[in-house]
Amino acid sequence: MTTTRRARPMPVEERRAHILDAVIPLILEKGTEVTTREIAEAAGIAEGTVFRAFADKDALIDAAIAKVMDPSEIVGFLEGVDPTLSLEAKIELIVSVLHSRVSGVVRFMAALGPREHARHGGHGGKGRGAPPLGETTGVIERLLEPDKDRIRVPVATAVDYLRILVFGTTMPFLTTGGASDPSELADFILRGIAKEGD
Repeated sequence: MTTTRRARPMPVEERRAHILDAVIPLILEKGTEVTTREIAEAAGIAEGTVFRAFADKDALIDAAIAKVMDPSEIVGFLEGVDPTLSLEAKIELIVSVLHSRVSGVVRFMAALGPREHARHGGHGGKGRGAPPLGETTGVIERLLEPDKDRIRVPVATAVDYLRILVFGTTMPFLTTGGASDPSELADFILRGIAKEGD
């Protein structure tokens, strides 16, 4: 006679994180129409386990929004960038990372649909009044400070311009030419609008 070994019980926070890792791609694919059964299958757990980790589906969606909006991963990544890299390398890396973050948030919020936007006041429940990508300001200023003699404006102003350009060119309702290219945008930030020699 064979016995089925039960999976190792997870602490509640670990279980919640595991479910969130499964639900975010499902929301991107199916929006809020995703069922708790589909979530449970993707997470490899019983459907009842979902409700032991989250009070209901709304609570699960709220937690998914909070995870997607959480800036700690991107700030941590930027804090690990070598400040002695060339200005060009740092700008390209910063723009690429910020562009990816905004694009990811936009895709996720679009997948949620108008009901969730209304329920969260259009802000994912957080960040009302905060500047776009404002959570990255301090770390980007520290990265650019060694190059302040090569930057035509104060570093804080340069960071404002950089954040605003990345945010604005990544938002689909603000552009007419489709998605922006991070490498092209980084080059534009470094060299400006005029061709060299003009």
